[in-house]
Amino acid sequence: MSPRTLPPGKYTATPCRSCRSPKPSYLYLCPPCWRALPQAARRALDKRDGKALARLRQLHAHIDSEQPLEELEITL
Repeated sequence: MSPRTLPPGKYTATPCRSCRSPKPSYLYLCPPCWRALPQAARRALDKRDGKALARLRQLHAHIDSEQPLEELEITL
């Protein structure tokens, strides 16, 4: 079944970008990795505005550079 044909509320999992464990597709990271982020970074990533995609790209770049999640600083 493709995601478009799933009934509403059906759980679909994608791998967490940080630890590769399954996570709901609508989350950036799995819950343990999300809790590892500094509070300021979580607040910034929770904002929904015109810079949200740029902040997500900062998160992805940080993870891709294999730096610890605890050291993430969102600058936007």
